[in-house]
Amino acid sequence: MYLFKFLKIIVMFKKSFIFYLTSLVIFSNFIYGKDCTPKIAIIGGGIGGASASHYLSDLFNYNVDIDLFEADKIGGRLATLNINDDEYETGGSIIHSRNKLMRKFVQLLKLEDRPSEQNMIAGIWNGDKFVFEESSYQLISLVKLFYRYGLEPFKLHRLINSILDEFDQIYELQNAGVGFENITSLLAGMNNKFPEMLEISSKDFLLNQGYSSLLIDELVETTLVVNYGQDTDVHSFVGFVSLAGAGYSLWSVKGGNKKVPENLIKINKRVKVIPAVVNKINYAPKDDGSPGYHVYYNTGKSEDTWKTYDVVIIATPLTHDQKMPINFGGFPEDVNFEFAGNYQTTYATFVQGSLNPGYFRLEESIDGILSCDPNKTIVSSLGKLTTVQGVNSNVWKIFSRNPLEINIINEMFQQVQLIKEIKWKAYPKYSTIQSNNNFKLYNSLYHVNAIEWAASAMEMSAIGGRNVAILIYNDYKKKCNISTYESSKKKLENKSTNEL
Repeated sequence: MYLFKFLKIIVMFKKSFIFYLTSLVIFSNFIYGKDCTPKIAIIGGGIGGASASHYLSDLFNYNVDIDLFEADKIGGRLATLNINDDEYETGGSIIHSRNKLMRKFVQLLKLEDRPSEQNMIAGIWNGDKFVFEESSYQLISLVKLFYRYGLEPFKLHRLINSILDEFDQIYELQNAGVGFENITSLLAGMNNKFPEMLEISSKDFLLNQGYSSLLIDELVETTLVVNYGQDTDVHSFVGFVSLAGAGYSLWSVKGGNKKVPENLIKINKRVKVIPAVVNKINYAPKDDGSPGYHVYYNTGKSEDTWKTYDVVIIATPLTHDQKMPINFGGFPEDVNFEFAGNYQTTYATFVQGSLNPGYFRLEESIDGILSCDPNKTIVSSLGKLTTVQGVNSNVWKIFSRNPLEINIINEMFQQVQLIKEIKWKAYPKYSTIQSNNNFKLYNSLYHVNAIEWAASAMEMSAIGGRNVAILIYNDYKKKCNISTYESSKKKLENKSTNEL
């Protein structure tokens, strides 16, 4: 009898539990109905698109559906090249120690650091001579630096650190759920004087700060030529990002930096990757007037097809010089989708061989040669590489603005065994005339890569992706009256380093 009563209680409990679960599902569908479970398209699988997908899933507590379109390989401009079964970085290769989002991604994904090359000797070359050459002894290098430039490099180092301190404000703002619709407001959120840096050249900014033309034309010019293939007429914000990237506290991801976007997307169960070229985005508002989009794409196996989305994120450049442009249709006539500017074409040439010191008027070989006058030197930089696993090699990477003729390579190197060239649109061509300022292009249409016009770097793209995710979530919070926003924001603020 007691057994019968016990079984009866179990049956009643199961019925109550099933009723509770059913009610919970119905309630969830009411709160997070079809309109509040956004269907999102992300176009581009680089670090910006990967960051956006990660933070969208996090903010929406995985109550989101994401299709990610990638025409080539996940990773975008974070890519590697295979040479004799070893891999080498071809795109973005260094990360600053203060880049918090990249650091958190690496910890979350349980990846390993690959420290920057230690004890490698580099020199600044103007085509006639080396204006500065490092020593294997750091103290001697500092003395040589002081002898040529006085105290200015040390003063510049302090200025860079002060700007980095202000830059850190973006992490606190994003942790608090603050999003920005354009570059100007994002930079002003860090420091209200940062937007002014977009309107003055790096050279004029530093001259106004009292720095000498010698320092600017050699040290500052060199970092910009190496990092962006450009000169000191670029705006001063990107100039300081370039200077920060010339520091000593640099690292990379063991196995290749591309592992960050690859694994962020791979582990995200809310993301479906569609290998396809997106060629058109049509605005198609719903019957109730809310935004909607038709994304037209081609997988290469059939004719164009399309899918409908509530939100579209473009995580790829939109200037007219891109290889696979995206067309826009169905928008009001006053909406402008002309994206001014161009991207800087960079040639990365990989050479397996030995450096010829005589070509550079050197007595013995060094590990890196940096140009402060690329018009005269032909190359922007050349440096000896380690593999993505951190193993030394006899492979060199040369950056140049134009393709290198084979006879030049044979003069620079001895015992050449292999030459491979990669041509790519690496980063925007910067000036003090601002364009492509908006993250929000139209209702529920966003552009992650707008942030590149402030500066192009892995961390900047990660910040841009997170900013767009916050903008989208904040819009849906208002639309759906989602009461969990404050708890989600608190969760973001309280997460440990390796959870973010």
